[in-house]
Amino acid sequence: MSNEIAAQLSALFRSDTLDTVESSAQAANKYIMDKLNLENNQDANAQCQTLAAIVDACVDEQLPQTISTAVLGELITMMSQSASELSQEVRQKTLEHLLCKVQQRTSAFETAIIEARQALADILVADEKWEEAAQQLQGIRLEQSQRSYTNEQVFKLYITTVELFLKADRFDQAVKAQSRAAALLIHVKDVELVNRYRYVQARISDLSQKYIDAANTYYAIFQTDLKNAAKQTNALERAIKCAVLASAGPQKMRIMTALYREKLASSLSCFGFLEKMVLKRLIKPDELQQFSEQLEEHQQSLLADGKTTILEHAVREHNIFMLSSLYSNIKFENLGLMLGVDSEDAEQMCARMIAESRMKGRIDQVDGVVTFEGAREVKEMSAAIFLKSQVAAQPPPMHFRESIAAKWDERIVKLCTAVEDSVDLLIERQPVYTKMLFRSADV
Repeated sequence: MSNEIAAQLSALFRSDTLDTVESSAQAANKYIMDKLNLENNQDANAQCQTLAAIVDACVDEQLPQTISTAVLGELITMMSQSASELSQEVRQKTLEHLLCKVQQRTSAFETAIIEARQALADILVADEKWEEAAQQLQGIRLEQSQRSYTNEQVFKLYITTVELFLKADRFDQAVKAQSRAAALLIHVKDVELVNRYRYVQARISDLSQKYIDAANTYYAIFQTDLKNAAKQTNALERAIKCAVLASAGPQKMRIMTALYREKLASSLSCFGFLEKMVLKRLIKPDELQQFSEQLEEHQQSLLADGKTTILEHAVREHNIFMLSSLYSNIKFENLGLMLGVDSEDAEQMCARMIAESRMKGRIDQVDGVVTFEGAREVKEMSAAIFLKSQVAAQPPPMHFRESIAAKWDERIVKLCTAVEDSVDLLIERQPVYTKMLFRSADV
């Protein structure tokens, strides 16, 4: 059958009327439609056989290259039309057969291969076969093509491939495809394409539990994608969640403070949790549970100990960070009661935060006490303010704002000292009651 088709095509394209690309395409289209004989309602198998025979005839080296290219190009165009009278199954099988047949002549049919893979990927996406679609796009090598493609065309192909691998939960393949796109990022000026890259970059950082990087990237998307309000809101919400899940420290506080200042943030359901972290307030178990329900499945995974979630770990570190600004020192036993963990876990968390320079302090393992350097600095500042107030000489003139800030610093120090003394006294005189109090606070 393929020999008969090859002869018919040769005769058709010898006509003097086919002197332009448009007329050749029209002739090829009419020929394919006539062979399919759609008016007689051929079944799917018959249509597949007819189209396969046309492909076989075009791939045969006896048929001139110009004819093969024109017919295959028109056939691929027909297969890529979702509104076509042909079923999705027929279009998919035809494209798969075409790609299989041209493997031995890739240089001759380079354009046809690229277009066929893209058309097949679109069909697979419509059927939600994300990984298979991504593999088809991954097989396209525009950078090695004989034709010239712009950096943005190549970049768009890579980004689409990454997006499909992420939908298929193929993280490892997504990372490889993303690294190829990263090399071209500097040459891309299209803001929409750059934001698509940033989104997959943030998604990969999120899945890798690099939450600071993810939060910063989502925040960058929020600041640049100004045309789409829904995408802006989504990016800001994701940035907040990733910032909350990040390990406690100065970097986390910086990004959370920036997010907290955004007007849109106050309208989000996760804002209350963010506010407590920014204002260094103790987070209770019920608040933790409410926030965890808003997280995605991969963000609720357990740590290496098999019992602590990422959020629970982040909240405990936050509570330690918050307590370090209130207490000069605290026993690990009491710290564990406040955090809902035993004293050994409390000590390990403090040691890790100090070792990673996320918190200033020193540990006395003999007495089971951690001393927070930040609190000591506040006391030293308080002592300096007190000594300065005792000096009889007239103090040097201060700017109005500086004088107000100094007064507030003094009042804050006095308040923190009073609270600390009260808690220490309560622990010393009523240890049983204090233990019950801390337990009730965790419920």
